Amino acid sequence: MRHAIVVVTVLAGCSHAADPAIDAPPSNPDAPKAPDGPAPDAPPPGTPLRIIVLNEVAPGENPDWIEVVNATTAPVQLADFVFVDKAGDLAKAVPFPQMMLSPGARFVQDVDGTIVPFKLGSDEEVWIYRASDGALSDGVDWDEGAAPTGKSYARIPDVFGPFQTSEQTRGRANQP
Repeated sequence: MRHAIVVVTVLAGCSHAADPAIDAPPSNPDAPKAPDGPAPDAPPPGTPLRIIVLNEVAPGENPDWIEVVNATTAPVQLADFVFVDKAGDLAKAVPFPQMMLSPGARFVQDVDGTIVPFKLGSDEEVWIYRASDGALSDGVDWDEGAAPTGKSYARIPDVFGPFQTSEQTRGRANQP
């Protein structure tokens, strides 16, 4: 009887999973390096995103109100943003309602001290932040007398103009 002996050789590989640098391709010293700091198209730190823009505020009314505008060319989920009456105080931030805001569309939010836990004063501020990362979208701090009862403090022209005292134009284009 003949017996055949078969020898099987098994080769095992090691992935070096604990040390991915061993498995990484060698680096090319001539390859371009990523820049330090923010991406080239990112706004400088502290620069507002200007996605949802505060367009008009009317303190001293019953109820007080703010008007915001989608300043982009794409629809924006308004609930992705929050507002507050003190810069950086995200612990007190109030979310906007769940709704899509079309490019250039306006939304008026009543600020009544009940559903929104604060009201607006004659010397006040309002800030809008992106909820996901706390990035500032827009805001304004106005001086005493800049928005007297019966008037508003509004961007003229809408969206991109500087704030100034104006007639109230709730939900419409701002007028000097």
